[in-house]
Amino acid sequence: MFDAENPLTQAAREQMDSLYDAGWEAYKDQQEMRAAEIFGKALEIAESINDTRHIVLYRFWRGASLCSAGKLRQGLAVLTPTLKEGTTGGNPADIYITLILYINIAKSLPVNLGAIEKAYQQTENFLRDSGNLDWRHQLLLLQAQLYQSRGIYPEALAAAQESWAIWQNEYPCYTADAHLNSLVQISLLLGDAEQAQMYLREWEIDKHDDIPKSREGMSCCRQSDLARLEGRFTEAVDWARRAMLVDDSASGALVQAFLCTGDNRRARDELIRLLVQRHAEKGHDRYHIRLLWGDYHLACARQAAGMPAVDDEFELEFPPPNCIANPTATRYALARARRGYRAALKVGSWIDEKLQCSRRQKEISDRLARVEAIERKL
Repeated sequence: MFDAENPLTQAAREQMDSLYDAGWEAYKDQQEMRAAEIFGKALEIAESINDTRHIVLYRFWRGASLCSAGKLRQGLAVLTPTLKEGTTGGNPADIYITLILYINIAKSLPVNLGAIEKAYQQTENFLRDSGNLDWRHQLLLLQAQLYQSRGIYPEALAAAQESWAIWQNEYPCYTADAHLNSLVQISLLLGDAEQAQMYLREWEIDKHDDIPKSREGMSCCRQSDLARLEGRFTEAVDWARRAMLVDDSASGALVQAFLCTGDNRRARDELIRLLVQRHAEKGHDRYHIRLLWGDYHLACARQAAGMPAVDDEFELEFPPPNCIANPTATRYALARARRGYRAALKVGSWIDEKLQCSRRQKEISDRLARVEAIERKL
């Protein structure tokens, strides 16, 4: 057992504390693999002195860092021993955030809905048995995100609002940014620009700025999304570019903004940057990249046909062209769009099957209806 009086043990503890500080600095600077390496060293020290409490803690942080770097299955492997050991030995807060991280990975891959729901129930039971129901805001946020992934937006909003209402800025917690990001996203998916703007204003005045780069990247992406919803396409590009200054993962937002302005060349340049993620472990990322490729070619078809640029995510109306300016180029781009959407549908159908929904299949069906509307004029 851990012996606070042992000088060697005390020295090990001090070394772990120093590594924790260094790991956290790397993590919040979005150097996730560096953070994983540092937390791994701290974990090795904790294991060498059989410090169960810190073993649980550093398993979590190494797993979280790996997951943030896109190494989801490696992260799960690090977390699994704690899940098997249950509530023995660790700090209840550390055990709880490990359970929460497991659910987050499960919905990100995703795994079967039944397995995710089982993990939700296990975590609910843990909160009840440990007397820590005030931590439930994290679980509610994950529930909101799962509803969102399944296309059940009103329920997603209700869960996200309840989560934010009971959120507390104390350990264990998600940053305020995670809550507000979800609230804005869901509001936009419901087409409620006024509500999205309200949460963005709340985000601007919130002072809990634990991870500045993450906050800047997320909030700028959501500002870009709102600008697209409201038809302010040049502003959407500006916001997405600002996000890119701190977060390379904002490429998707920049692609969507460029397509809305009709700047297909720059959209393609950004899409090429995203290709490195096309085999990502996160199924949602693989789907989104393929969907964007389809949207890019559909935008090229509209351009060749002499049609104005539109936003394929938020624009509900899609008037067909009166005539086709360049039939050959239009036909070629439409064929490429169909291939892109077929690739997206293959991944999207798999995700829908896992999550027992039809959100992505409907999304692709709506896109293909636009392809067919142009084809009928050829």
